[in-house]
Amino acid sequence: MGGEWPIVNQQQLRWNSHAAVLGTVLLIYMVVYISVIIRLIYHYRIALSFESVSLVALPVLLLLLILYLISRTSWSKLYTMHYWIAGIIGVFLIGFSIYALSDNQSQQRFDYNRWVGYPDQRAIMVDDFLQKYDLIGLTHTEVMNRLGANDNAKRVQDDEGQVVYDLGSKRRTDYTNERLIIYFDERGYVKNYEILPK
Repeated sequence: MGGEWPIVNQQQLRWNSHAAVLGTVLLIYMVVYISVIIRLIYHYRIALSFESVSLVALPVLLLLLILYLISRTSWSKLYTMHYWIAGIIGVFLIGFSIYALSDNQSQQRFDYNRWVGYPDQRAIMVDDFLQKYDLIGLTHTEVMNRLGANDNAKRVQDDEGQVVYDLGSKRRTDYTNERLIIYFDERGYVKNYEILPK
């Protein structure tokens, strides 16, 4: 009948010592991969690119290649089902890595509303902003239009020759707070800018 489960060979479901070793290896591999690779992706805020996808996929592809070579040997007691499970785990790890890389990439894109509303995320976006926009030659008003009100107002001494934007610490691996300082010339145009530790 159409609603019945297909009959599976009992030999395919049997859990032998080789399958137990494979399961243990896969479990350890997943824990190490997630605690090392995924953590590094988020810690260093690695964005999606061909190079980054290749690097995160390489360990998984290496594992799958080893399993394939084992499957070609005569002494292996692993069944097709075991290789399929290992393959699905590998695809899951690569998929989650690509998701983490693309999430980092979207977080790094400059967004005015996030810049103004969430100052702690500025460090993530500042590089993208500086690549997209040339600040040199802009007036004070034009800078405000692109970056919102600066953080000079929070300071006791306000220097009209510069504006300061606090970036937070997410840009640096040593968690040092930084700030973007934009300098104006005597005519009121941006002459230079730099990112300095706070």
